[in-house]
Amino acid sequence: MDQPSRGTGGRRSEGRQPRVVRGTVENLSAALAAGDPDGGGLAGATIDSTVLAGTRVLGGEVAGLRLRDVLVDQGVLAGVVIDGGGGTRIQIRGGRVSGTVWIRGEFHDLVLEQVRADGVTLRSCRLHRARFTGCDLSGLDLTGTRLDHVRFEDCNLDGAVFTEVTITAAAFHRCRFDGAVGVDGLAGAEVDADSVMTLVGPMAAALAISVV
Repeated sequence: MDQPSRGTGGRRSEGRQPRVVRGTVENLSAALAAGDPDGGGLAGATIDSTVLAGTRVLGGEVAGLRLRDVLVDQGVLAGVVIDGGGGTRIQIRGGRVSGTVWIRGEFHDLVLEQVRADGVTLRSCRLHRARFTGCDLSGLDLTGTRLDHVRFEDCNLDGAVFTEVTITAAAFHRCRFDGAVGVDGLAGAEVDADSVMTLVGPMAAALAISVV
């Protein structure tokens, strides 16, 4: 499987140095409309060539947001709802994005490492070249999402929803699936032996088989 590039280096937009945004953003939609008071990376419908360093984003509903060359380092996203748009070359390291909702987005070269992302919704999205490593993805909702060269390693996927997922290429190594829903959506995925053992219960439930 192809692997997404590490970090957001390489083809930075127009050769610019990344801007750094810190502190707390109380409402993402208001910040995008008003522009960052320091002239930083939050302005308009695109966040481009930006580092969110320990930034807390607390709520907001946004349509068509696009991210390009963005690093989120130990940040917090809470109560954020985004419809449409997507991103290219995004890395999230550590921190928490629990409960974040993004629907109908398209992502290329997405990396999440050691992120608490329980209850995240990525419905009807397209993920191209993505990697999730050491993440808490319990309750992840991937309903109607396409996975194209996506890799999950050492992730907690307990209670995740895979209903109507389309897999072009996806791999799951050392993951947990206890209580997962819609596991027939994993058809065509590469799953290692240890991960398969935690799929027994969800697969039996999907087939109405009683395990005794």
